[in-house]
Amino acid sequence: MTYSKRLEQECPTRFFVNNPTPSEAKDALEVGNVIGMVTNGNYLQRMLTMPETRDDTIAVIDQYIKEGIEDDQLIVALAAQHAVGNCAKYFMPMYEESQGEFGWAAIQGNPNRDTDYDFMIAEAKRFYHCIPNMRVKFPATAEAIQALETMTAEGKATLATCGFSVRYGVEAMEAYVRGCKKAKGIVPRLYVTILAGHVDEYLEKYVKANGIDIDHDILANAGCEIAKELYKIWYENYQDINCRILGGCREAYHFTEMVPGDMAVTVNYDFIQKLNELDPPFVPRIDQRVTGAVFTELSEKLPAFAYSASSESKEYIHWSLVPTSLYFRNYVRKGWNNAVAMVRERRVLFR
Repeated sequence: MTYSKRLEQECPTRFFVNNPTPSEAKDALEVGNVIGMVTNGNYLQRMLTMPETRDDTIAVIDQYIKEGIEDDQLIVALAAQHAVGNCAKYFMPMYEESQGEFGWAAIQGNPNRDTDYDFMIAEAKRFYHCIPNMRVKFPATAEAIQALETMTAEGKATLATCGFSVRYGVEAMEAYVRGCKKAKGIVPRLYVTILAGHVDEYLEKYVKANGIDIDHDILANAGCEIAKELYKIWYENYQDINCRILGGCREAYHFTEMVPGDMAVTVNYDFIQKLNELDPPFVPRIDQRVTGAVFTELSEKLPAFAYSASSESKEYIHWSLVPTSLYFRNYVRKGWNNAVAMVRERRVLFR
């Protein structure tokens, strides 16, 4: 039995497959332990580079151009919506059989407008009308948290994304609680991301750029420690609301450290294959925390860690300004803007 199949049977830690092509979405469901899919602002760029999806994606972009849509950013959003729909259909049986508990397909909108509340609301409503199992992602800005609360109050499925700090995770869960109190009926589950893999990616670059003297084995604990702290807060304070933590991976340990938490983790399809090849043992790690000495060293040498790992820290003006969050938001914007450039390139071919 594969690792993913054993996970499915023996513990509640689940996969969301990240930025899949249609064949990856279909195959991921067959591999097991996958309960949905997520995409981010890089999604259309990936669909434009993958042989499986490139021609179809270009054809969709061309059609929107021929229809007279002048807004290149809107075309990227519409084309991404189309691409998500091509994968989301494979999750519909799960969505229907679970009565909406599983089988969601998450989409992220225009990251260049992630502080524009009115824009995010209008964009989200368009996304929700696309397919029944659409879940909309709202990033780590104050305006996006407000939009998440509004959509929750309207009974919509939301996902708090670009999560890099405990304070942001708590803010997202509190917004969901407020939204649920305003809602007229049952609201779908909220997922709150804490991207351990991207935390470690940023901190490794920070250490190298600033010549920080820290052992790699100590540094490698940072992302998972932040994720475990948010999971602990959820477990102790928010377990009675319909909310789950959603982790993010770069290396195998970013997943295995979360086992057997009652949570999900975003993983690429090839990452699932890698885990099945490694077939690691089931060792309960979600409650295993770093020593006080390790936590102190991480906090003293890495300001972004010190802020992100605490729900009380006041070092930065706002949780949306923590460097790890800014780093990832820039990464997502870069992918989105590359797709915009492709739209512009296609547009000149029809003049």
